[in-house]
Amino acid sequence: MLVERRRLARTRVVQPAKIIESDTGAAFGCIVDNLNMLGACLSFDTGTVAALPDKFDLTFDNCHTLWSCRVIWRDNNVERVGITWLKAA
Repeated sequence: MLVERRRLARTRVVQPAKIIESDTGAAFGCIVDNLNMLGACLSFDTGTVAALPDKFDLTFDNCHTLWSCRVIWRDNNVERVGITWLKAA
């Protein structure tokens, strides 16, 4: 039985997005499966999760808006990660 540990329920969105690495500018395509005010679940093509840095920017609108994120869990078996939004400095 799966135990729900989220503080807030997530909204299912299935929205294409792009991850931008801060250091290199490299980009990864992803799908935002669900999200809330505290974070989101992202899914990827095969092999991307292992190469994903712990911190990165996420954009839903072709880099017009960037959201800073940190990975809080990874599941390499199904190519998904959970992220939390980082507060602006």
